[in-house]
Amino acid sequence: MPALLKKSFAEFVGVAVFLTSITASTGTLKTIAIALTIGIMIILTRPVSGGHLNPATSLYFYSKRQITLGNLLAFIGAQLAGALAGVALGAVISGGTISGFSSTSGNLPTSYVVGEVLATAGMIWLIATLVNHKLDNWLPFAVSAWVVAAGTFTKTGAQANPAVTFGIMFNGMAANQGASLVVAEVAGVLVAVVLLMIFTPAKKKPAARKK
Repeated sequence: MPALLKKSFAEFVGVAVFLTSITASTGTLKTIAIALTIGIMIILTRPVSGGHLNPATSLYFYSKRQITLGNLLAFIGAQLAGALAGVALGAVISGGTISGFSSTSGNLPTSYVVGEVLATAGMIWLIATLVNHKLDNWLPFAVSAWVVAAGTFTKTGAQANPAVTFGIMFNGMAANQGASLVVAEVAGVLVAVVLLMIFTPAKKKPAARKK
């Protein structure tokens, strides 16, 4: 199997399982189940694709030139397809049906949009900080922890992932509302980049050798 296809398939499977958990989980432990699922999927897919499982994460790594444009497009396509597959599988497991786009088309309250900006910015800032400090092994646990934490103080449950929003759009969310959240998530990536520029220590230049 070609390397890019293998990586894309890993992203597809990881996002599909994640969305299955989001769609099928119920009860008081739903947030914990979702957080554990994304952590486990990162562990399983990281050796193959890097375990992005999120277009926002892929966009960040593309902005840092750590993946190519071809990889970015392939990953995002796989992530979105995985989101649809996960919503469908989750509906089967839970005994429900995919409700499709909501007929409600009103604008989302500002609190929802701001929450997604914050949740996404925090996620990307966390991931980038761990990667920059070569603490990659902490990624699954850190991302899971952020999902639980941010999920408690945002009205959206801290989707922080355009693929998640895309999947939910096909299961009861109005298209314009989903688009607003995606824009907020992309804005969150930009906020994270600015924060990283401010707080990442500048690399010291090597001392000039004496002749």
